[in-house]
Amino acid sequence: MAPLACLRLPTRIRLRTSHDPDSILSLFKSHGFSDSQIRRIIQTYPYFLSYNSRKIILPKLNFLLSKGASTPDLIRIITKNPKILRLSLYNSITPRYDFIKRFMLSDDSTLRSVKVCPCIMLSKNPLLNIEFLLHNGVPESKNAVQEVMELGFETSKTMFLIALRAKLVRKSLWERKVEVYRKWGWSQEVVLSTFVRNPWCMLVSEGKIEAMMEFCVIHLGWDALLFAKYPVLVALSLEKRVVPRAAVLQFLLSKGLVKDVNWASAFLVSDKIFLQKFVVSFEKEADRLLKLYEEKMMFLDNTH
Repeated sequence: MAPLACLRLPTRIRLRTSHDPDSILSLFKSHGFSDSQIRRIIQTYPYFLSYNSRKIILPKLNFLLSKGASTPDLIRIITKNPKILRLSLYNSITPRYDFIKRFMLSDDSTLRSVKVCPCIMLSKNPLLNIEFLLHNGVPESKNAVQEVMELGFETSKTMFLIALRAKLVRKSLWERKVEVYRKWGWSQEVVLSTFVRNPWCMLVSEGKIEAMMEFCVIHLGWDALLFAKYPVLVALSLEKRVVPRAAVLQFLLSKGLVKDVNWASAFLVSDKIFLQKFVVSFEKEADRLLKLYEEKMMFLDNTH
């Protein structure tokens, strides 16, 4: 072994190593690591010398480089927490990086977070330790986290992640979505309180909000504030769920087969329950109702 590798390694590692330990050292050297940095990494995790450098270590370095990490970035990330190299690239590093990127929005911001706090790559759910977002030097993320926490979302709950994702959009996009809701009679306070109940209402596109409001308010005669009571409705598929079900319900109402309909409930139940309750149970009209339902589905499919 080269002088650099003459470390006090456990005997079992020296005996087990089937790959040339120098290949690991050469790999680190070729990526700009200094002798002292390599020594520190190997002393921390001597098992690295038993790894196949080309199959185990190199792909992980290449992954970070492919995301835009510079040589200094790479060295900082690995030397601060070499344990990253023990993780599976496909089962741990890649999915965790992608998960963090969903909230950072760009590779540049994600890498900055990982540089400042490489340990976030070690957590199975990085956002449960929210400190990294508050102190990673990405102002947009820090502000979004603080806003979401101030609204009362608990960091351990799924809704926190959904709310954070909604808040991490550009401010101009957030404001445009608010304006769409206000166009339909919502106040700023209603928008915010609805977001707190179900942040999905701000994750759908402006066009989707507008289309849902137009169909339900103009064509079905709803009060637009019904969406504030059931904010998840705005996330439903207009083509696959709302329009076909509305056609069935309108037919039943027009024929006097039902006197009243809880629209929100009818739209939110599963397909199986909806068809059983509003199609199959009306034996004489079942075939016609099913045909109407399927025709609406097919027509909308063909128009997209």
